[in-house]
Amino acid sequence: MAIPATYIQELVARNDIHDTISRYVSLQRAGRLYKGLCPFHSERSPSFMVYPETQSYYCFGCGAGGDVIKFTMEMNSLSYIEAVRYLAQQCGMPLPDEDDGQAKLKARILQMNKLAARFFYDTLNSDAGRNARKYLRDRQLSDKTIVNFGLGYAPAEWQGLTNYLRTKGFTDDEMVRGYLAARNKNGNLYDIFRDRVMFPIIDLRGNVIAFGGRRMGDEGGPKYLNSGDTPVFKKSNGLFALNLAKKSGKDSFILAEGYMDVIALHQAGFTNAVATLGTALTSQQAKLIGDYARKVIISYDSDEAGQKATRRAMEIFEKEDVTVQVLQMTGAKDPDEYIKKFGAQRFEMLLAGANSALDFNLLKLKSQYDISIPEQRVEYLTKACDILASLNNPIQQDVYCSRLANETATDKASIKLQLERARNKSRRQQNYKKEKELLRRGVGRNIKVDYRQKGNTMPKAFAQQQIICGLIRDNSFYSLVKDRLTPDNFTDGDMKRAYIAFTGLVERQVAVDYATLAYHMPAESAKVLAGIFARNAEIIITGKDMQMHIENLLTAKLSQSEASEKSVDEIAQRLKALKEKKK
Repeated sequence: MAIPATYIQELVARNDIHDTISRYVSLQRAGRLYKGLCPFHSERSPSFMVYPETQSYYCFGCGAGGDVIKFTMEMNSLSYIEAVRYLAQQCGMPLPDEDDGQAKLKARILQMNKLAARFFYDTLNSDAGRNARKYLRDRQLSDKTIVNFGLGYAPAEWQGLTNYLRTKGFTDDEMVRGYLAARNKNGNLYDIFRDRVMFPIIDLRGNVIAFGGRRMGDEGGPKYLNSGDTPVFKKSNGLFALNLAKKSGKDSFILAEGYMDVIALHQAGFTNAVATLGTALTSQQAKLIGDYARKVIISYDSDEAGQKATRRAMEIFEKEDVTVQVLQMTGAKDPDEYIKKFGAQRFEMLLAGANSALDFNLLKLKSQYDISIPEQRVEYLTKACDILASLNNPIQQDVYCSRLANETATDKASIKLQLERARNKSRRQQNYKKEKELLRRGVGRNIKVDYRQKGNTMPKAFAQQQIICGLIRDNSFYSLVKDRLTPDNFTDGDMKRAYIAFTGLVERQVAVDYATLAYHMPAESAKVLAGIFARNAEIIITGKDMQMHIENLLTAKLSQSEASEKSVDEIAQRLKALKEKKK
């Protein structure tokens, strides 16, 4: 649906981007800008920038960017129209009166999921659910636990849920969009979940947003079947039982591998347990845990796959401000089995003695070597020092060096010397990354090259970006451009779309800013524009600069590949090379 440009402009003006983002991100002033840790990916050093002048944001780490509407969409999993309505309510503006099909679809899916959860629960407690009830009893789950988690059973027939939802007024298309049904090759509908114990996935507002289904025997497809992404659910963004764990009152979470582990932990009194939703841990999920807990204890299966998943999760948590500990279980493969065999009190003792992430890595490394053999002992100590290179606390360094010296019968001074070498190597690598990042952020863009030079090789892609940036900053520059450039002069697809949208708005006498233009462009193109604004935040584009970029665009003699060049790294490097050549 179309929303007037004037409405978007007023909405953005009333919802200051700094005020909006600061509700989610801790921002610090950096000159005229603000910076903070990106909410869309894990990072230790802030690369997320907010630009009050253009009311935009951009992350130099992951490339996320946009205006206050885009930020609201991403942070709250909303459609564009839903984000507009949300911001309108925030600032007291009247809502757009156009109908929103996407919002209605989401509401219908949530209503449908609620009824499906009730259907599964009722089926579990019917004659058809006899085997499922026995399965849950065999897993030693109490009635209270079954009710608490809303567990259910999907009947074995092909259209049990489908027929039920039809009687409630839901269409076939809604069931397919909600991932409760699918179509066979003849176009007929069938239930996705059949003959499975069902686990409703509930969000923080109490909505049933998806399902997980577990088979009870050895046959019948994969052991676990999980909902795919839908308009109300994205599996990489949520956690099972987070709605319950956040009420535990504890400042730590237990991260388990599956639904049954979490349920067993909750039943045993460990109500701070959560699990991912059928996928490996993602940075979004790690960040979500960090929102509610200062420490996470990883309690994955003790098999090789579980240990591999543990190491990967540790790498993800390392980028978050969350203390990581790792549970080492012996005599059981997972928390559910351990509690059944040894009891909740023993598991609590296990939690109290959980290894730090550093200890886990050192123990894992040591298991790969026979330190009684000199060559292997040297290799173990060398790699152990690489692991310890991240330590900045001298007391920690001394403690771990002493431990390594004792366990390997090696001189402590030699280990400390090797550790210092490893730290120097790590610092060199970090400095290299910083230099590369400075180049990527466009340091070379301050280079001024005379466009009248013979053989000028200024990339056309760069000229196009600067022209678009200049036009949006100052619409009056259009007088310099309109008689010289047409959309066909723009070889970069994103810039061409931006120019077409800009000219269309200006010709209708609409004042064009970033938010207005972004609304009239595809989301990915608008994201590219946010990056261009970010890299030009400290650069003034004058009328003379605009003329230079126009001339470059029209006269530069480049190959076809050069003409379509869009890589920021390549552009910055070429500009730097030009400067050196000029010297």
